[in-house]
Amino acid sequence: MLFDHHIIEQVITLWNRADRHRSGLRFDHVKTAMETVFLAGLKREEDRPVQVSVALLEPDFEIEHGNPGDNVELRLSKRLPFTVDSLVKLAPAYDPTTTSIVVSVNPDDAQTLEIWGAVFSSRRGRTRFDTEPFKQSPPEALIISTMKTGSVAVFRGGSVIARFNSGRFSEPTPTPFTSSLIGWSLLRGVKAQSQFRRSGIHYWELYRDFIDRLLVECSRRGHGGTVIWLPTDRTVPSLDWINQKYVMHETQEGAPLLEELCHLEALQQKTEMAKQRGEEGANVLVLSQTIHEVKRRIVEHVEMLAQLTRVDGALIMNDRLQPLSFGSILEAPPWTGKTLYGPDNDGYPTFHVDLLQYGTRHNSAVAFIGRNPETVAFVLSQDGPVAGITGKDKDALYWWPDCLSNLWAV
Repeated sequence: MLFDHHIIEQVITLWNRADRHRSGLRFDHVKTAMETVFLAGLKREEDRPVQVSVALLEPDFEIEHGNPGDNVELRLSKRLPFTVDSLVKLAPAYDPTTTSIVVSVNPDDAQTLEIWGAVFSSRRGRTRFDTEPFKQSPPEALIISTMKTGSVAVFRGGSVIARFNSGRFSEPTPTPFTSSLIGWSLLRGVKAQSQFRRSGIHYWELYRDFIDRLLVECSRRGHGGTVIWLPTDRTVPSLDWINQKYVMHETQEGAPLLEELCHLEALQQKTEMAKQRGEEGANVLVLSQTIHEVKRRIVEHVEMLAQLTRVDGALIMNDRLQPLSFGSILEAPPWTGKTLYGPDNDGYPTFHVDLLQYGTRHNSAVAFIGRNPETVAFVLSQDGPVAGITGKDKDALYWWPDCLSNLWAV
């Protein structure tokens, strides 16, 4: 047995938690799907790891055809056996971030599953900085995906409900940027900026989404690494614990781009309101083109930062989203205080993190945050989620094991 029966039962429980009246998941089908996807992910095609997404979905599910952005089914004329070999052969045909191979019960044998096609669901418009409008989420189905060797993510539609990484099963915690201490750590630095004083919460929302997009782009590169975020008033003292390797000089900041988008989106809203009142406003076409251009520049800035994490070592950036150095080494002495799982609210009991289970990259980040509790570290594993670390108080740190929680972050 590849996956312990407790893991399969927990996946079904997590699925049922969202809708207790609509389960329909059979233990043997979930087990077969998870194990087949996992084993396919261990294979390599043309010296590249197999990446594939599989959805448990009956062929008669309701779907709207032809509308831009809607789910589009790609039905095979002949069903195929649901095996590791079949997945390995089919996987290159479909981008797993947009398309899931769909399987259902064999009509002649309820114990087995068959491949009957694939379902496409556009990812355009899924983030704040995409220029295309959002259209539709993935189908409400159990979706199992492997993007990295030895790693499986389980979704209900577009939301992660469980992960299995390097032998460890985990549930994703709520996103830490909106409701917990790691978000407050970022917000403290952001509040000191002139951009926040001028644009307020709108600027913070863009800033938060920028960090989220950055972590997604770093994760997609699959290299692993560390991103250290330094508030302005802690930059100089924090550098005492960093051996900077490739130091940047007068590089572009991301903060002014976010403020520019703030102004443009506010103007767009005013223009729409003026139009509703029958009044003149800004040129809608020119305004839309300008917004698209600023979003493009923001995405390119994100991608530039993410690419720097491919060099061994840490990317150091300040709270103005400006890279200070990359390939840097964190040199703080070992942390001897407590490291607790977040988030920090009454709904989530605090458990101690066993740092012995983690390697040098995670422990170096913990040690650095221990010396610089106002800063934030994001640690990217090659085969797992992105951990977030920041200070709780002088005696304890908080650790969020999974800062990514949607389909397109896998």
